[in-house]
Amino acid sequence: MFILYVDLFVKPNMNEALERAYGSVFLQAISQQSGFSQTRLLRPIAGEGNTYCLVIAFVNEKSQKAWVATDLHQEVWPQVEALIDRYSVHSFEAVG
Repeated sequence: MFILYVDLFVKPNMNEALERAYGSVFLQAISQQSGFSQTRLLRPIAGEGNTYCLVIAFVNEKSQKAWVATDLHQEVWPQVEALIDRYSVHSFEAVG
Protein backbone atom coordinates (compact mmCIF):
# COMPACT_ATOMS: atom_id res chain seq x y z
CA MET A 1 0.00 0.00 0.00
CA PHE A 2 1.19 3.49 -0.90
CA ILE A 3 0.36 6.18 1.66
CA LEU A 4 0.72 9.94 1.58
CA TYR A 5 0.75 12.17 4.64
CA VAL A 6 0.13 15.73 3.52
CA ASP A 7 0.64 18.48 6.09
CA LEU A 8 -1.82 21.27 5.27
CA PHE A 9 -0.92 24.65 6.75
CA VAL A 10 -4.38 26.18 6.84
CA LYS A 11 -4.95 29.90 6.34
CA PRO A 12 -6.33 31.75 9.37
CA ASN A 13 -10.07 31.23 9.89
CA MET A 14 -10.30 28.67 7.08
CA ASN A 15 -10.51 25.48 9.19
CA GLU A 16 -14.24 24.97 8.74
CA ALA A 17 -14.04 25.75 5.02
CA LEU A 18 -11.26 23.17 4.62
CA GLU A 19 -13.31 20.54 6.43
CA ARG A 20 -16.32 21.27 4.20
CA ALA A 21 -14.22 21.15 1.02
CA TYR A 22 -12.70 17.85 2.08
CA GLY A 23 -16.07 16.25 2.82
CA SER A 24 -18.10 17.63 -0.05
CA VAL A 25 -15.55 17.95 -2.86
CA PHE A 26 -12.25 16.14 -2.34
CA LEU A 27 -13.58 12.96 -0.71
CA GLN A 28 -16.25 12.52 -3.36
CA ALA A 29 -13.71 12.89 -6.19
CA ILE A 30 -10.91 10.71 -4.85
CA SER A 31 -13.27 7.91 -3.79
CA GLN A 32 -14.07 7.24 -7.45
CA GLN A 33 -10.46 6.57 -8.42
CA SER A 34 -9.09 3.19 -9.43
CA GLY A 35 -6.75 1.82 -6.80
CA PHE A 36 -7.99 4.20 -4.10
CA SER A 37 -8.06 2.65 -0.63
CA GLN A 38 -8.87 5.33 1.95
CA THR A 39 -8.40 8.89 3.08
CA ARG A 40 -8.74 10.82 6.33
CA LEU A 41 -8.46 14.47 7.21
CA LEU A 42 -6.96 14.80 10.68
CA ARG A 43 -7.84 17.93 12.62
CA PRO A 44 -5.40 19.28 15.20
CA ILE A 45 -6.56 19.05 18.80
CA ALA A 46 -7.79 22.40 20.15
CA GLY A 47 -4.88 24.71 20.85
CA GLU A 48 -2.44 22.61 18.80
CA GLY A 49 -2.19 24.98 15.83
CA ASN A 50 -3.61 25.21 12.35
CA THR A 51 -1.86 22.30 10.63
CA TYR A 52 -4.11 19.49 9.44
CA CYS A 53 -2.89 16.15 8.14
CA LEU A 54 -4.44 14.68 5.00
CA VAL A 55 -3.84 10.92 4.83
CA ILE A 56 -4.36 9.24 1.46
CA ALA A 57 -3.86 5.56 0.67
CA PHE A 58 -3.77 3.85 -2.71
CA VAL A 59 -2.98 0.23 -3.54
CA ASN A 60 0.26 1.42 -5.16
CA GLU A 61 2.10 4.57 -6.22
CA LYS A 62 1.09 4.08 -9.86
CA SER A 63 -2.59 4.43 -8.89
CA GLN A 64 -1.87 7.59 -6.92
CA LYS A 65 0.07 9.11 -9.83
CA ALA A 66 -2.82 8.26 -12.17
CA TRP A 67 -5.23 10.13 -9.85
CA VAL A 68 -3.01 13.21 -9.79
CA ALA A 69 -2.94 13.22 -13.61
CA THR A 70 -6.76 13.27 -13.94
CA ASP A 71 -8.77 16.31 -14.93
CA LEU A 72 -10.88 15.74 -11.82
CA HIS A 73 -7.83 16.13 -9.56
CA GLN A 74 -6.91 19.31 -11.41
CA GLU A 75 -10.43 20.55 -10.68
CA VAL A 76 -10.70 19.68 -6.97
CA TRP A 77 -7.16 20.14 -5.59
CA PRO A 78 -7.11 23.91 -6.31
CA GLN A 79 -10.22 24.21 -4.13
CA VAL A 80 -8.20 22.78 -1.24
CA GLU A 81 -5.11 24.84 -2.10
CA ALA A 82 -7.17 28.04 -1.94
CA LEU A 83 -7.70 27.39 1.78
CA ILE A 84 -4.09 26.71 2.76
CA ASP A 85 -0.88 28.73 2.82
CA ARG A 86 1.27 25.75 1.85
CA TYR A 87 1.58 22.01 2.15
CA SER A 88 4.25 19.35 2.42
CA VAL A 89 3.97 15.75 1.23
CA HIS A 90 5.51 12.66 2.84
CA SER A 91 5.29 9.32 1.00
CA PHE A 92 5.30 5.91 2.67
CA GLU A 93 4.91 2.23 1.87
CA ALA A 94 3.04 0.00 4.30
CA VAL A 95 5.16 -2.78 5.77
CA GLY A 96 3.61 -6.18 6.29
